[in-house]
Amino acid sequence: MDKPQHFIEIACFDKQGALAAAQAGAHRLELCSNKSLGGISPDLNWVSEVIQETNIPIYLMVRPRGGDFFYSELEIKEMENYLKEAQNLAISGFVFGCLQRDFSLNLSRNQRLIELANGKPCTLHKAFDETKFPLQAMEDAINIGFKNILTSGCAANALEGLPIISKLIIKACNRINIMPGGNIRSSNLAHIKNISEASWFHSAALIGQQNIPNANEIKALLNT
Repeated sequence: MDKPQHFIEIACFDKQGALAAAQAGAHRLELCSNKSLGGISPDLNWVSEVIQETNIPIYLMVRPRGGDFFYSELEIKEMENYLKEAQNLAISGFVFGCLQRDFSLNLSRNQRLIELANGKPCTLHKAFDETKFPLQAMEDAINIGFKNILTSGCAANALEGLPIISKLIIKACNRINIMPGGNIRSSNLAHIKNISEASWFHSAALIGQQNIPNANEIKALLNT
């Protein structure tokens, strides 16, 4: 029997990494910058170059800084302007997440960004993992129009968060795509896939001290 089909999104932090991931066969790229900050909005100049040199769906991180997800009005305006400017490029989707001080989703701010995406699918990134009530946060995300949730199951990594990831996928019932992420590698993907029954997985595919996705690791992820 054939293995169930799965899809791999690779996080890329610069042009070199994005081109390497596309060449290795990744199904989708998440473009961001500054890995040490957990990924922030990348410079649209190199994003544009990646788009011109690849033929692969690209999701763009919209995050003005590292740290928490409690944004000021000025930071929200920056995110809105960035998203508007990115609309001039052939972006397939966007990645962002805004929280309130009680760690629930900031529905109005997230919904405003979703509206500015003009129908392009939006992923709620791992700000989701800081919410106190993930099942309710998922319902809120569905209601305001997110199409994907990137999550480690509110744990340090996807392997540890498998119980929550599995519960989210069952409760989602195909209303939103739950995408496990957080230290996913070819060495643990089979277990995570079998337990969660997810279809999309997110990985940086970094090996050792490398700063760009490893082509062999991507191919192993694809073939697991």
